[in-house]
Amino acid sequence: QAQNQIDAIPGYDPKPHLAFTEWLFIGEHADAPSFTNTGGAIITGGVLNMLLRNSDIVPISDMTGIMEFAGIWKKRSQVFATPSYYVFKLYANADIARQATVTVNAGSYSVAKGVRRLPDIGTVPYLDVVAALSGDGETLTLFCVNRSLAANISANIRLRDFSPAHTAAVHTLTSQSLTDRNDDESPTRVNTVDSQEEIQAEGWTHIFPHASVTVIALHRT
Repeated sequence: QAQNQIDAIPGYDPKPHLAFTEWLFIGEHADAPSFTNTGGAIITGGVLNMLLRNSDIVPISDMTGIMEFAGIWKKRSQVFATPSYYVFKLYANADIARQATVTVNAGSYSVAKGVRRLPDIGTVPYLDVVAALSGDGETLTLFCVNRSLAANISANIRLRDFSPAHTAAVHTLTSQSLTDRNDDESPTRVNTVDSQEEIQAEGWTHIFPHASVTVIALHRT
């Protein structure tokens, strides 16, 4: 709506766009999802997917407090990072330039009487996926968020107009509990796990852990 209001003003050429600054999620209770724990990391993945989808009108955005808040901490001479920081790092370091079309069919749910600003949200996908190509078109990256708190999602991934190499780089962040967090005693309790996955050009199956963020990078043959 804000962009529509800007576009309606004559004389703006090129049209100015929007910046979404200081975004974060803070739980109201110690045992709630928050920016310091795995729950906040899942939310971070969802927010970043939303920003990627709307990058044409929101080209600039920043997460609140990359140092000593939602990002990197130091206590008792031990440096550690929040789970949200690791998700932010995955997206920030990806080689992407333009979006690719994605179709996902893994079920959805609805939110009723949620937060004050958006109390009701319908058809929220359990598996939220954004795909993007690098500037040279040689790398395709899939940004995948499994919002389900209990179900691992087994998905058959099929590509069109992109012939991938036989292996893909997979980076996954998940943990046993949404309230797991890193601290000076366990600085890497929640971290990304990097692996290689064998894939087939005609399609392959990947299991997305419940409450997880997964980034899959494929390179063209």
